[in-house]
Amino acid sequence: MAEKFDPAHWERLEDPQRLVELPPAVIAELLDVHGHETVVDFGAGTGAFTIPLAEHLACGLVLAVDESPELLERLRDKLATIDPLLAARIEPVLTEDGHVPLDDGVADRLLTINVAHHVHDEQQALDTMARLLRPGGRLVVIDFGDIDRPIGPPRDHVLPHDRLRELIRGLGVREIAVYEPGELLQHHIAVVAENPADT
Repeated sequence: MAEKFDPAHWERLEDPQRLVELPPAVIAELLDVHGHETVVDFGAGTGAFTIPLAEHLACGLVLAVDESPELLERLRDKLATIDPLLAARIEPVLTEDGHVPLDDGVADRLLTINVAHHVHDEQQALDTMARLLRPGGRLVVIDFGDIDRPIGPPRDHVLPHDRLRELIRGLGVREIAVYEPGELLQHHIAVVAENPADT
């Protein structure tokens, strides 16, 4: 079974270098947000990317989903210190016994960052991601590349790229683009997919 992220190491999620390695502007471009979308940040943790993403949504909403009450509490603490108008565009959502209390198809966009290698063998989490993404919605999966790199978990703790792409296709989405490490992000692979629209 895949290893869970230990909330005791929350400081790692707040390392400013993460925003250098994974620039929020690049993430927003991959998500193709225009300002009004509802975005699910799946595995949001302390919201290191949630808040910058919300800055790209003038009248949208970021649903910050995580299974850790401790990490979401740290996000709530941060929301209390930022512009109230920005904070109002972010809603922490706690996973309860593996269930995400959100409606089917709530997400125009769904983002996961460094989550796939934690949930690749958890069918309930994968099913939930598929359930939350609306028909026609866009999925962006960013994870540590299966390469030798100076950051992140050991190479044998992440997914081979073909396995990651297979996992994403298994969600019932259509792959749009794949950016190998070094193409767009130095140490990460990024896969962009779309949920087929209802016909």
